[in-house]
Amino acid sequence: MSANDDSGKRDVNGLRILVPLDGSKRSAKGAEFAGRLPASEIVLFHVAGSHEADSRAIEVKLEEVAGPLRREDRSVEVVTRTGDVAGAILDAATGCDLIAMATHGRGAAGRFLFGSVADRISRHSTTPTLLVRPGDDKSEIPPTARIVVPLDGSELAERALPIASTIAIGMSLPVHLLRAVGLDEIRLTIREQKKSGKVVGGEDQTYDDARKETERRAGEYLATVAQRLRALGQDVQTEVLEGTAAFALLWKIQPGDLVAMTSHGRNGFRRWLLGSVAEKLVREAKGPVLLVPTRERQA
Repeated sequence: MSANDDSGKRDVNGLRILVPLDGSKRSAKGAEFAGRLPASEIVLFHVAGSHEADSRAIEVKLEEVAGPLRREDRSVEVVTRTGDVAGAILDAATGCDLIAMATHGRGAAGRFLFGSVADRISRHSTTPTLLVRPGDDKSEIPPTARIVVPLDGSELAERALPIASTIAIGMSLPVHLLRAVGLDEIRLTIREQKKSGKVVGGEDQTYDDARKETERRAGEYLATVAQRLRALGQDVQTEVLEGTAAFALLWKIQPGDLVAMTSHGRNGFRRWLLGSVAEKLVREAKGPVLLVPTRERQA
């Protein structure tokens, strides 16, 4: 099964999910979250380092994580490898629909700390990567209430929709489409209006008219996308946000949200290039973030 199939005819119970683990309680939060997703297969994956002499102890730990995830309609496999951690995970992700991992692992400088292994995987993987901020060992991950998909009007950003739709259907969750309208977009509208001779009044009036027009277009765009999803039987809401994308999205995202977005955005501006908006959401959003790679990203 491929969650990237655009046909809309998917087996919503068919996701194959790879879950990298390092043996810590924090990394196990990735497995906990994966267990909530519509998956028929979960692969718990551990890359052993040279310091890990007792491989049997690691396998026992992994089996402890695997037990609660197993059920009649889902298989859970435990796999261990040796070598470069990120490289082994990227290789193992071939044939999987999703990688689900915690952004922190062992201790304050854990092997899965975002900026190292998780960072490398999310930048280079051709498989969608779900990054879960685990909090401390005792904290609970809130139940997922909705799937949030930030869009910027580009086809690239819409490539997050198929897997977001798959998860939403499988978990019986609503999809919330967001579109942030910031100063740069309003300025583009002002330039368009000036070029077409539609500008009237002073600067304040010009800005206000352009803002309303930009928000109107954004709302119409979201309505068009929502209509496509509703045709598949999904519960969809839309909302236009005012302000810079990263800050507007962070303000809106709640602990029970699962955010699905591409790591690249509009055309050459690459507004959502990992390292800007997407990275900020991974670091600071109240809910997990699912990064969907685009075809343009090769390495």
